[in-house]
Amino acid sequence: MVTSLRLNTLILVTLLILGGASWYAMQRLASRDGIAWQASDTPCDLQQGPCQATLADGSRLRFAIDGEKPIRALTPLTLRVESDASEVRRVRVDFEGLGMEMGLHRFPLERTEPGHFAGPAQVGVCTEEVMPWRARVRVETEEGWQGAWFDFEAIRGL
Repeated sequence: MVTSLRLNTLILVTLLILGGASWYAMQRLASRDGIAWQASDTPCDLQQGPCQATLADGSRLRFAIDGEKPIRALTPLTLRVESDASEVRRVRVDFEGLGMEMGLHRFPLERTEPGHFAGPAQVGVCTEEVMPWRARVRVETEEGWQGAWFDFEAIRGL
């Protein structure tokens, strides 16, 4: 009886772990599904100023992180995106740690004028003194989502 209870408990725990891992994997795949990601057009340093990329449809995107420099973890920032893509509906920016899973940090931006979007953000806790991050900028148009990514470094806050 005790052995059967242990076996059933182990099976249940294993199924829960597999279910959680499957859900996590599907969330990671869905977050990038259908987007042809583009890198910045030229090597660029967001610490120095805005970066540009050409999206899959040929439109241009300009991305900037405004705030205290160097970029510090847990310090308020303002993200700015300009796009000449027609009919931009929504823009959001996701921060992800490079080389280390830091969770999803998603920031929807608000339209400030046609083709211009801005919104508050902050880099999550850095576990190292200097940590590499990637900003994934997503732009929704009539044709669907397009995206560009920009790498930057943040230093540990306070």
